[in-house]
Amino acid sequence: MAESIFIKGATIATFDGGLAVLKHGSALVEDGRFVKVGKAEEVRRSVSRPDIVIDGRRKLVMPGLVNTHAHLAQSLLRSVVPDDVSLLDWLRRWVWPLQASFAKDDGVVSARLALLEMIRTGTTAFVATSINGRYDPNRVAEAVRRSGIRAALGRQVMDVAGYAREEGALPEGLIEDPGDSLKSFRQLRRRWNDKEGMISVWLSPRTPGALSPNLLEELGCLLKETGAGLTMHLAEVKADIAYFKSLGTTPSAFLSRYGLLGRKAVYVHCVWLDDEDIAAFARNGASVSHNPSSNAKLGSGIAPVVDMMRRGVNVALGTDGGPSNDTYDMIRECKLAALLQKVSALDPAAIRALDVLKMAVTGGYRAMGLERTLGKIKEGMAADFITLDLKAPHLTPSFDVLSNVVYAASGQDVNDVVVAGRPLMLNRKVLTLDEERVLSDASSHAEAIAQRADLPLSKARRRR
Repeated sequence: MAESIFIKGATIATFDGGLAVLKHGSALVEDGRFVKVGKAEEVRRSVSRPDIVIDGRRKLVMPGLVNTHAHLAQSLLRSVVPDDVSLLDWLRRWVWPLQASFAKDDGVVSARLALLEMIRTGTTAFVATSINGRYDPNRVAEAVRRSGIRAALGRQVMDVAGYAREEGALPEGLIEDPGDSLKSFRQLRRRWNDKEGMISVWLSPRTPGALSPNLLEELGCLLKETGAGLTMHLAEVKADIAYFKSLGTTPSAFLSRYGLLGRKAVYVHCVWLDDEDIAAFARNGASVSHNPSSNAKLGSGIAPVVDMMRRGVNVALGTDGGPSNDTYDMIRECKLAALLQKVSALDPAAIRALDVLKMAVTGGYRAMGLERTLGKIKEGMAADFITLDLKAPHLTPSFDVLSNVVYAASGQDVNDVVVAGRPLMLNRKVLTLDEERVLSDASSHAEAIAQRADLPLSKARRRR
């Protein structure tokens, strides 16, 4: 049973309606839900003997952040893969060969490192993409369950070893038989899907150019049959649009043809969607996961986020992976998301801090299909929340605390993380993972992966 938690005398961003900020507020959590939220003196009268008391003085309490695009297998590639390289070269020469070199335990070790970082920086739910059979999906799911974070786990599916119009780009170690992948997807759903919304298993087609028409049709039928969600990279670079044009179609028309553009579909990047695509996304209820750091680092472009939101598309935020961001820190992602839209539009008023926070919280839960029970600090809602320590030079003064979260804070300011009433971190101590072991395992496994891949840059970096 979840513990009772009393949050005493905090600044609370409820995200209920207009993102109201309740000063000198308190909240009581019982059985994994908020049972009382209000002014401190009012809530105190409802409290008897809570299991945990969180002192809210100089702290902000807000719903947890949702990372709608996380490569769990790429945390071990941080700083191994070179900077200053365009996407296709980056994938073909470094990322894919390194991932194809994963051996036993590498996938779960990498997942634990990403989970540890997400907990430490305030993520309470995420969508994992491209989980290959090589990474041992069952053990990855077990690691997620033990961590306590909510997750949609995207089981990778493919039957073409190319990217866009480039054939044979994928190394043999990452190629999977589609029948095996779909069998694994069904097995994972039977074992890990739960009714509490903690873990769900989704489909994660690799890219549009990595799937034959027959497999795309099969995926459309499977989505209808199972009700699973789907996540896939889409329109990330101009080469993706050239691929769709070679087929005489557009991204949205391509997806619609196979029944893949719907309410539980989260498409990642979407930098190069045009007006027709944006209208189709809004009409069909599909979500976009915006990954500004990855798009900026790889020189992919700036997604038309403001236009998407104005026209009714649900836009959420994601960090992408270890070598393209290079963190899983959603608070840092918020700042760049805001700044890029302003500079792209040449308009400082193009997007507000509140809009970006809605993307990181409300948009994320909606993308995962969890918005009815999550995303607000409100009586009856599930108790997924974080606290930030405001007693810091870079967060002082705090006349507009939510502006400070977007423009001044980072994940290092997160003090407590609670999911479904279960503390995952209290006073900066992670409770559900052995931090020292995670870090030690990650360092040794990353070194072994780099040695097996035998890449020139990896050798050079190890010599430094």
